[in-house]
Amino acid sequence: MKTIRKDYPKVRSYVKHGKTYYQVDLRGKHHAGQQFKNYTDRTEALRFASEIGDVATKNGTSALATIRDPRVATWTQQCAVYGKTPDDAMTLAVNFWLQEKAKRESPFMAELLNVWVDDKINGVKKLRPKSIQSIRDMSKAFKKDFGTMRIKEVDSAAIENYLKAKNVSSQSKKNIARYLQNFFNWAKFRKYHNENPAEYWVKQIDVKKDTVKFYSVEQVEEIMRLAMRPENRHMTAFFALGIFGGIRPEEIERMTWRENVLMASKEIFISHAISKTKADRQFTMSDTLFQWLDYCRETIPLVPLANLQNYRKKITKLLPFPFIADGYRHTFATFHYAEHKNYEVLRFIMGNSPGIIQRHYKGTISQEEILKFKAVTPRNLASVKTEK
Repeated sequence: MKTIRKDYPKVRSYVKHGKTYYQVDLRGKHHAGQQFKNYTDRTEALRFASEIGDVATKNGTSALATIRDPRVATWTQQCAVYGKTPDDAMTLAVNFWLQEKAKRESPFMAELLNVWVDDKINGVKKLRPKSIQSIRDMSKAFKKDFGTMRIKEVDSAAIENYLKAKNVSSQSKKNIARYLQNFFNWAKFRKYHNENPAEYWVKQIDVKKDTVKFYSVEQVEEIMRLAMRPENRHMTAFFALGIFGGIRPEEIERMTWRENVLMASKEIFISHAISKTKADRQFTMSDTLFQWLDYCRETIPLVPLANLQNYRKKITKLLPFPFIADGYRHTFATFHYAEHKNYEVLRFIMGNSPGIIQRHYKGTISQEEILKFKAVTPRNLASVKTEK
């Protein structure tokens, strides 16, 4: 044999049956793979030897242990560019396949959303009926869009695309993202998922502060005139407690004359049992609110025990101006702060933090408008109607 390459791996030529062959000698101290590789083309043999030599120089001859055909040699070269070996590549591939297998074997979203709702209903922490209903509604919506997916198939990109497709306000979009975050926190705790793909997007959705919207004195008069009509008398106290007491609609729904309205001391008592914040609060009624509740004394119960929101919608549809979400509380807070300039008192009455009051419930109003607002009483509205 004639040596035509002396560096590792050596290449030798030899003649057999009248044909010239080129042998690449892959033997080495730490090489346990293929020992020889034969070529009929000198250029191909030298090219292969040169590539193997480069791999051995960078990673040692042990990196050549798996070389048994040209494909493995190519893989070895490709891995070497990144300082890796075929073993590293296989480890990465196996881990990827395991992840894909875990995705395929993870439970369906529809199944887990049902379990999530059941956990919220029967869990250690007791939630309000309204909160349970909100969770039910969101679970139903999520099942429509994610139900057929396995939970581990739902990644950050899937959440992003889902939120982008929602043609709703930024606040609504953020609320949806928070429910998704809540669900995936639960799933992560229950070991159904390793991460929370919604968490990032809750932080990314920016809700810009809008100008505080509230009802004008004229609009409040229109609302209360409607509420005074004989066919609406069962709802008069509801509007009065919201507009002149700043009480949440869901709290008003559960109020009674006996437990929550203290006419003798002119006080309102919101117990932890009906309070959204689960904390008691008791405050003095304004003279305006007292006059409205005195007007409603004969109305039993204080507010309808069922279908209250349907009654509210039926009445407000008759108004010649748009309904304002949380408008009753916004209106109360705006006029109360304008008159008293006291966040702490207002916070206590409404059951909010001072920051929330300042960001969401405080508008700007004049002293003249304050006096007009306080004058919106049953007697004054009735006298105006009589004059007309």
